[in-house]
Amino acid sequence: MEEEKQIKNEQEQCPSCGGRLRYSPEAGALKCEFCDNIVEIERLKNQEKHNYVVNPKDDEQHDSYAAQSKVFKCSSCGSNIVLNALEVSATCPYCNSPCVIDQNVDIGLKPDYIIPFKFSTTQVKELYTKGMRKKWFIPNKFKKSPPMDHIKGIYIPTFAFDSHSESDYVGVLEEDYTTTDSEGRTQHHTRSFPISGHVSLNHKDVMVETSTHITQKTFNEIKPYKTEDAVKYKPQFILGYSVEHYEKSLADCKKTSDNMMEQAIRSTALSRYSYDRVQSYSQTTKFSDEKYAYYIVPTYRFNYKYKDKDYTTFMNGQTGKVGGGVPRSPIKITLFVLMILLILGGLIALFVLTD
Repeated sequence: MEEEKQIKNEQEQCPSCGGRLRYSPEAGALKCEFCDNIVEIERLKNQEKHNYVVNPKDDEQHDSYAAQSKVFKCSSCGSNIVLNALEVSATCPYCNSPCVIDQNVDIGLKPDYIIPFKFSTTQVKELYTKGMRKKWFIPNKFKKSPPMDHIKGIYIPTFAFDSHSESDYVGVLEEDYTTTDSEGRTQHHTRSFPISGHVSLNHKDVMVETSTHITQKTFNEIKPYKTEDAVKYKPQFILGYSVEHYEKSLADCKKTSDNMMEQAIRSTALSRYSYDRVQSYSQTTKFSDEKYAYYIVPTYRFNYKYKDKDYTTFMNGQTGKVGGGVPRSPIKITLFVLMILLILGGLIALFVLTD
């Protein structure tokens, strides 16, 4: 118990006044909530990934991390939240309900690296408003003044994978083309042609989310994260923020990563050709030099209600990139569709007249 108290004191108490310390994105250090004293955090940036194994475990690191942290489960929405071992309650960052149920489960892997939050509350609001103004089909009233009543900073668990791939591919592509006969009439044709080849790629920092509340699609909307800014994980960086415990296993995340790498290989292969459609395509891939690291990355979660409907939008806490999950204007969408139909109708009429 004395060791646990010492850990908590070192992390949370101001050395000047004994007040509570919280991580300050503006200062890039700990800041006292009472006397504004700044306490620097040593930043170690020597990043090394682990060789991939299905069930990794470092007993020394695990025991140290388990002594400082526990996993609590929100009784309302099911979120798994990492809390200091001496905390007995917290507010769920997702539904704002009391999170008091001790999971009494293994804390699991300790994060290798953390990308600290970068923006103050004022900057977050400015970036959010700016990001909303760039989006299409947003109602004008919402775009001018997006609601920001409930903003929460949450560290999301992710696994980042590196690999080298060697792939052979075969397929058939289709290309549309036109010809003009002696009388000036245009004819439309389609030809098929076979493809085959080899793709060699190095994949780096393919990030896979493992959150309860964020899907990979939502996560991709706010990526990328700049892993070169990551530092070795220290509990001081998370003071004042919520941290979600990883939901999916490393092995499951590796499968998702492999699929994402396979998509990158396919895109690289197809980018070599000019075509209109893919008739068939297959590839065979061998991965080597497979490595991973466990990152926790900063996100801001915006919960709000617009016209009696609930919305949730996430923002990258490092770059300020705003994701989806926003209201849409039916009028703007209808006008856009009508405009596209008019353009297509004009093009069809032009082809008919040309024929």
